[in-house]
Amino acid sequence: MRSARMLIRAILLLAALTAQPSYIQTASPSYIDEALRLGRSPDAALHASFTKGYELPVTAPIASAEIITEFRRAVLIVREHMQRGEVGYTDHELGGAIKPHLGLVTFIVSVNLHPLNTYTKMPAYDLYVSSGAISAPVASETPIRRDPIYALGPPGSPLVGLRLEVTLSREKLAAARAPELIVTNETADVLWRGRIDLSRYR
Repeated sequence: MRSARMLIRAILLLAALTAQPSYIQTASPSYIDEALRLGRSPDAALHASFTKGYELPVTAPIASAEIITEFRRAVLIVREHMQRGEVGYTDHELGGAIKPHLGLVTFIVSVNLHPLNTYTKMPAYDLYVSSGAISAPVASETPIRRDPIYALGPPGSPLVGLRLEVTLSREKLAAARAPELIVTNETADVLWRGRIDLSRYR
């Protein structure tokens, strides 16, 4: 009888512990307050300097390349709400908005196409992260996004470039021996490669 009661107590205790949310599930990222401060700041020079820090050096035909870390994503989210006049955006709201981006890093690259190109549809350019000379590329968390850039806006004007975007796990990137961001054209020729040093980015 006593052993049965002890078993019941153990089951109830286990159920209670399981029902309690873990610290990891409920805690907000430590950078929330700083992201709110930066995102709310009206100082345009501060934002320009902050953005510059996440740009990668490029060469033609690459027009620009940037990295969006979890922290930078949080700042961008706050900035977007401020630009819409939502000055009361809270730390709780930001904590919820950043959840889908936890542990992820996004790369965005804009590529210039040859001015005399004859493409009638977007070419199959690729964007990926090489993990090293003899290892497989870092697996992306989402399919690569490809957006056309037109000379005069929407379809109907000449296609002058592409915007490529890929999202990867920061943990997988950090584990790569020699990560490089690589852009290839439709025939798999390497157009550009840039070394990635995650330690440089908050």
